[in-house]
Amino acid sequence: MATSGRIRSTRRLRNWMVDQVNSGQYPGLVWDDVAKTMFRIPWKHAGKQDFRSDEDAAIFKAWAEFKGKLSADTRSDPASWKTRLRCALNKSPEFSEVNERSQLDISEPYKVYRLVPVAEQEGLAAAGTKEGVRAGRRKRRSDSDSEEENLTKKIKEEVVSLQPISMAPQQIEAEREIAAVPEDATAALLQKNDSSLPALIVSVKYLGQEVLRREIYQRDIRIAYYPSSVSPPPPSALSVGAVERVSLPEPGSLLPECSISGVQLQACSTLLNYMEKGVLLTSNTLGVLAQRFCQGRVFWRGPHAGESGPHKLDRTAHPVFLFNKQTFEQELDIFRSSGGTPPECGVTLCFGEELDTEDTSSKLITVHISLPWATQQVQEAQSFRESVAFLQTLASQSPLSEVTLNLVGISSN
Repeated sequence: MATSGRIRSTRRLRNWMVDQVNSGQYPGLVWDDVAKTMFRIPWKHAGKQDFRSDEDAAIFKAWAEFKGKLSADTRSDPASWKTRLRCALNKSPEFSEVNERSQLDISEPYKVYRLVPVAEQEGLAAAGTKEGVRAGRRKRRSDSDSEEENLTKKIKEEVVSLQPISMAPQQIEAEREIAAVPEDATAALLQKNDSSLPALIVSVKYLGQEVLRREIYQRDIRIAYYPSSVSPPPPSALSVGAVERVSLPEPGSLLPECSISGVQLQACSTLLNYMEKGVLLTSNTLGVLAQRFCQGRVFWRGPHAGESGPHKLDRTAHPVFLFNKQTFEQELDIFRSSGGTPPECGVTLCFGEELDTEDTSSKLITVHISLPWATQQVQEAQSFRESVAFLQTLASQSPLSEVTLNLVGISSN
């Protein structure tokens, strides 16, 4: 009975949406199949230069007006209108997003939603008993563990076929050598940097507020959302070479109520459900590589991304270079000798939204990955330049433009 009540309570949205698609008055809102079981809804980001509020936000504004959230003195807020309808569609059991038919990387992007038949809704509800949920979670955990092991192995095997940005012939040869050496030898190569430093530092932010910070000493990590019953093991329980899991936390208890609206909280929670398989990252002597397995979109930004972004991390058969160590070392040499801007030491991932601005405080979920070993080298280069500048200043004050250093020995007694 509860299921039928829930279905009836969302029927108004279904009827309203079908009417809007049939009306033909909203650009881009059309049926996606002849049987009229799926429809396209325009999904252009409000921050785009070619965003047309009257057209691209028309359907979202119409829903806000239908729900009584719009009045004559309401300011134009396409982003909030869009979030309101998106949450309604994702929350309703009568709609199901069809990710494989959506087109979000074109000039006129759109999402595709399917109208879920009533019988299918009731079947899903029946399957949602406590025992069914437990069994499903156990299976997901088992599948995730075996998949994680296979995927990590796959990344290590396939790294030989990668061609990073600005890849030199000697780096391709280095890849072949790394792929040929055993696991423990590869680990030894990574000790070239200070072994006391973590390999990575992961900072997770929801709407610009840090909710999790982790120092990672493993070479492989998976950043994903894990339901409470599938909690990742603590770092202390990990064996050497294991994949460390960074679990995206539930936002409710972590974000102050005064700093986030109910709509934003709902949107963040909804987005987490699409992050269950997450992103797998591996750190090696060539840099940092990533491979996306989650259903939700992931965009990234980093110093070695090449042409201007935003850069989408697609679900591909091969990992993608996010940080190129050779390029970093070349940039560091230039900075050490010539000055200028020091090289960047990390990358940023954004889940569900494009990274279209430097300010990420409005983004639902962002993850910044910094590289302590790179930061340390930049700091050492900065200290070197400051020392050189100091000596140059002393030399300029000397009549002969010379500096004499008297080295005094220190007794060990």
